[in-house]
Amino acid sequence: MKSGGTVEQNTTCDTFPKFLLRNYKRWPDAVAMRQKDFGIWQSYTWRHCYENVKYLSLGLTSLGLMKGDKVAIIGENEPEWFWAQFAIHAAAAWAVGIFVDMLPAEVKFIIEHSDSSFAIAHDQEQVDKFLHIKDELHNKLKKVIFWDPRGLSNYDDSILMSFSQLMKSGKQYEETHSGLFEDNIGKGKGEDIAQLYYTSGTSGEPKAAMVSHKALLASGKAFVDYNPTSQADNWISLFPAAWISEGMFVTSTFLQVGVKLNFAEKPETIREDLREIAPNIVSYGTRQWESEARLIQVKINDAGFLKRLSYNLAIPLGHKRSEFAKEMKRPGLFWRVLLAIADAIVFNPLKDKLGVSGARFATCGGAGTSVDTFKFWSGLGLNLKQLYGSTEGGFSAGHMQGDVRFETIGPPSTICEMSITDDGEIITRSTSLFSGYYKDPVKYNKVLDKDGWFHTGDAGYFNNDGHLVFMDRLTDLAKLNTGISYAPQFLEGRLRFSPYIKDAMILGDSSKSFVSVIVIIDFESVGKWAEKHHLNYTTFVDLSQKNEVGRLILNDIKRVNEGLGEGGKIKKYVLLHKEFDADEAELTRTRKLRRGFMAERYGGIIDAIYAGKDGVEVEASVTYRDGRKGMVKTTLNVWQSDKGEEK
Repeated sequence: MKSGGTVEQNTTCDTFPKFLLRNYKRWPDAVAMRQKDFGIWQSYTWRHCYENVKYLSLGLTSLGLMKGDKVAIIGENEPEWFWAQFAIHAAAAWAVGIFVDMLPAEVKFIIEHSDSSFAIAHDQEQVDKFLHIKDELHNKLKKVIFWDPRGLSNYDDSILMSFSQLMKSGKQYEETHSGLFEDNIGKGKGEDIAQLYYTSGTSGEPKAAMVSHKALLASGKAFVDYNPTSQADNWISLFPAAWISEGMFVTSTFLQVGVKLNFAEKPETIREDLREIAPNIVSYGTRQWESEARLIQVKINDAGFLKRLSYNLAIPLGHKRSEFAKEMKRPGLFWRVLLAIADAIVFNPLKDKLGVSGARFATCGGAGTSVDTFKFWSGLGLNLKQLYGSTEGGFSAGHMQGDVRFETIGPPSTICEMSITDDGEIITRSTSLFSGYYKDPVKYNKVLDKDGWFHTGDAGYFNNDGHLVFMDRLTDLAKLNTGISYAPQFLEGRLRFSPYIKDAMILGDSSKSFVSVIVIIDFESVGKWAEKHHLNYTTFVDLSQKNEVGRLILNDIKRVNEGLGEGGKIKKYVLLHKEFDADEAELTRTRKLRRGFMAERYGGIIDAIYAGKDGVEVEASVTYRDGRKGMVKTTLNVWQSDKGEEK
């Protein structure tokens, strides 16, 4: 391995556990992981990681885990999640990631569909989910193993077992099976399935993609080709561990390069922990980068006069920097001096508060990132780069160092062939392709053609520089009955850049003559705006339907409409009385809109918009400021963007 940041060609290391064993032998006392616990950063060397994985794996084997068995893992990103994952891999079993916010019914679906025989859970909250569904699983689960014992001391269910108990069993098992762990690692092959990743399920039940070690490692190597990293780098684990992006980018790079992997104390302390670590690499999903940009704008609006003045004077300089970055030009001396002053007074303190001051580069993935978001972060001096891939296709495209184009997601990755079909679909062929859908060969044959091309279902095209321009899901591309075509995700991304808009769903298909949108206001930021302007309100429902708030959102509708052709402008909008909710199946666990389901659920609102009505009555559950809950009937106003008042 070279310190310059490339992954060496290694024919002997073709699985995650083999890289773990190699790193243990190469850097036994070097720090591999760090986690903040009770305010103190705890370090774990490669020796710690190796020994924990070893005894967890042998412990699972002693309980009857066999090659090809499935083990589900649910919990926050902590070292134990990854040790469990590697322990499962070392036993030639398959790991099955479950998102922490999944409901018991969703957990039950995954356990049953995956045929998981063991489950590894973080804490009492996650253990309770398994105990809730245990009887419905008909003894499918042999054990539920937990790593955080707080709150579980009085639990006496025989299905439960702690990490410490499992490791003790592993140590005892080694006494009669010396060398078994290393033998198991040696028998592993790159083609072996490492993990079942459940797809987001935007158009139905999630599918279980079988992903091999070879595919995950290939994506990690390609990531490093475009984003040079070294053992000296610090990375903080922010993608959900159950998401493919964590596996193919973060975990794969961690094992192949040896970067230090850091974990926040808890989700609520991420920003504080980021500031302390000041990682060299920061990776968020697109929605998180949008949320952070929105947070900055809200806080600036609430700041004192001098801070607002400084920011407002500096932000045009930031825009100038983003222009230089977009054109890949180096600023002249005059601009460098002005930008240095803006950095010292405004931008560097801002980045420090967000924990990205030490970032050599940052990445975003999960959806196409709007030009507004790229311009904003580039203006602050952050080297933000897009990643494009999928559970099935692996890392397919991304921005190279020094070649970031805001309107694109970069050229194809070093392991990927890419083409565009006649109907505009992106298709890929690479060494990071998945191995099929578990229990569903029919769907696998539908997405992989006879020549080995994976049909992504995404629409895009190549620009003159060879960069891929992502448009939207092919099924989500819309065309009005006027013949105007547009990409809903592009408009939604631009709307979400507003400090007052948390989410949006663009409407308008071949049966409609204009574009409209359902908007979710950001309750916190709009609430602060309302208080600042002496606007009284009681609940989310009440605030969202205020005429003043409708006119506030109109400013962002007009911003997005600028530059659009007349036929493609947003003509009408509704401010929804509630947030979109993953627990109600409106969003996937990675925060993507489930459009088909949403179009049906909000069909009455959509019909009212296009029927020319002034409003539509809905029934909504509300939570008052004192905690009381109730049901209210309210009328959602239908607004017209060219009037600024109710239709």
